[in-house]
Amino acid sequence: MAHLIETIYGVSVNEAINLLEITHSSIVNSVIKSQTKLATDTQSWGAVMKRLEINLCAGEGLVGKSSEKYVEVINILATVERTIAALKWFENKFVHTTVRECHPSTSDNAEGNDIVLVDSKGNIIIRCEVCDVVSSTAGQNGKEKKDINNLGCTEGVPEDNVLRFIATSSEFASALVSEKRKWKDLPYRYKWNDSGMSEGTVLLELVARSDS
Repeated sequence: MAHLIETIYGVSVNEAINLLEITHSSIVNSVIKSQTKLATDTQSWGAVMKRLEINLCAGEGLVGKSSEKYVEVINILATVERTIAALKWFENKFVHTTVRECHPSTSDNAEGNDIVLVDSKGNIIIRCEVCDVVSSTAGQNGKEKKDINNLGCTEGVPEDNVLRFIATSSEFASALVSEKRKWKDLPYRYKWNDSGMSEGTVLLELVARSDS
């Protein structure tokens, strides 16, 4: 089954960024061209907009579909913007890395993570889950729990020389690092890294508890 944005395998970080930026621009342009489809009937606006499909340029960049629901496009593009910000941050911090896999429009991948980077010898050095959560509550939709599980940190941060991150919105990141959380019950901590990008993406690195 085709994804809105196809998975990236085996390219440089810079190439992955370029592919995603071209794809993002293509989809945004398609949405702008579809503005005439926006509902004007106020009585049924929500129901109509929820089902509105946007025509896309399949094959342009990484676009894998010829159409997609408007609301789904918004959600995925927000995640793609976080993904691009994360890749740019990784590119600046880690040299000679390659994208083993990057899943811009899939979630909860059972066989990997949203971003997996390897070094020049092919060893995995970075695993990252990406999300754009519009919430200031850490427990929103159980997203943190899913990401922690996908990163293999449910029982603690593995000592395997792999750095693990959650790339997300600043508001959700703030909720995840809040001092009000029951940290004594959690086997990990977060290290805050601001991406410096305009959309406010934060990369939270999973680190081991200092008392463990």
